[in-house]
Amino acid sequence: MKWTSLFNKKTAQSKPKKSKPREWFDALLFAVIASTIIKGLLFSAYAIPSGSMEGTLLTGDYLFVSKFAYGPRMPMTPVSIPFLESTVTGSKIKTYWDGVKLPYFRLPGLSSVKSGDVVVFNYPPEAKDNTPVDMRTHYIKRCIGTPGDVVTI
Repeated sequence: MKWTSLFNKKTAQSKPKKSKPREWFDALLFAVIASTIIKGLLFSAYAIPSGSMEGTLLTGDYLFVSKFAYGPRMPMTPVSIPFLESTVTGSKIKTYWDGVKLPYFRLPGLSSVKSGDVVVFNYPPEAKDNTPVDMRTHYIKRCIGTPGDVVTI
């Protein structure tokens, strides 16, 4: 009587080898999905566009912003071209489809905003437009006051 184990792999049947274009496609698809999840939930990179933060941050400096600090905001427009701004520069061509809109939702953060923190937020005048919250222009500024603080100029 011949004994066989249930855990032995069949060596006679091997998987067919993937073609080079298929391997590249799989690798690129994984990279796009992984980087989209990382950019959406973990952190994002921003560049300082103007001299308003000079003294501590210079024009052209890059920031890596942790989204866990104050809680990552879930995307409201899930159908978009990854890694692009909301419109193509110099035109009004949208890089997202606003046919599918999800409700605003933010995951809980590890802390809250404190005076002196550098924060990234949406450009307030764009609230009048019908631009979705997650597709608005980002501003990078320093927080000088929190609720309850008195700010004098």
